Amino acid sequence: MSQDKALTIQRLSSFWARSDVPILDIASHRFAVLSDFHLGNGRRADDFHHNEETLSAALAHYHEDGYSLILLGDIEELWQFGLTDVLGRYGQTIYERLREFGRPRIHRVFGNHDIDLAWMSDPLWAETDQPPAPEAVKLSDEKGVPRILLAHGHQGSFESDRYGRLSRMFVRAFRVVEPFARSLGLYRNPVTATSQIAKTYEKIMHEWAKETRVLLVCGHSHRAIFASRSYADRIREQIAGLETQIRSDDNEGQPEEHARELDELRRILRDEIRKGRDIEPTEDGFPLPCYFNCGCALYTDGLTVLELDAGEIRLVKWNRDPAVSPRCEIYQRGNLSDFLAQIERAVPC
Repeated sequence: MSQDKALTIQRLSSFWARSDVPILDIASHRFAVLSDFHLGNGRRADDFHHNEETLSAALAHYHEDGYSLILLGDIEELWQFGLTDVLGRYGQTIYERLREFGRPRIHRVFGNHDIDLAWMSDPLWAETDQPPAPEAVKLSDEKGVPRILLAHGHQGSFESDRYGRLSRMFVRAFRVVEPFARSLGLYRNPVTATSQIAKTYEKIMHEWAKETRVLLVCGHSHRAIFASRSYADRIREQIAGLETQIRSDDNEGQPEEHARELDELRRILRDEIRKGRDIEPTEDGFPLPCYFNCGCALYTDGLTVLELDAGEIRLVKWNRDPAVSPRCEIYQRGNLSDFLAQIERAVPC
């Protein structure tokens, strides 16, 4: 897949400059940012259905805890399925969970696979006179100044932005043979295994955010990113630290326990690489923490969510297995004000 850098920068810059992009107040709300459900018809070509219970549990938690939701695009998989099929399968489950929040606590942004929301009424609500979903939203800081831009992230991609109609026709046609191809081992779903997003995608997004001095939050790639670094990067850092500690272990230390922990970290890293979630660094060294990605709801073992709460930003993983404790695991966390201050102080590229 190809990413047009100039077009990406042009589209993001347009969102940031426009006065008609909705602005939400981060100081008085808790937000859970989710994207890429790709709700289908519940059959074999539907990549989401195995996480239905997991998402229902996550939504129940966020509703009870007073969060508002930002649905950051590709909630419905309308490239493959008709909206009637999606509503028929998830209307009484996922949609009902979402409706419990009420309209003031749900903010929609359309992506490439649910771009129909740019001109149609939101299927969550019965009213037919609703305004269309926006392509981006902004979050303001405690002073009311916009500091954060949220967009699905398909902007600038050839297959989704320039040639979206053609891509949609191809995907709809491929749906017919996809289950057969999978049964023969000829096809493995890229969204749950290996991402097809361009290798330079994160670098382009990070470069724009750094240059503009904005904290950018996207979905689209299905690769969760926190503070411009992947989970795999942080696992490597932990491995290096543990290896140093093991070399310094003496007979009174805990070499066996450390060795087991090292083996587990190496297993996690191998799994991240195998599943295509190990990205090229956004820049050398420690990159500016200006780019975040909330991941998706399509992982074979669960889904990820980006939480913004009481001045903290967290990337959390909801495990598919309800017996896992804790069901919701904090992968990474940080102080949002600290990140925004670092971005503000940064020297533009």
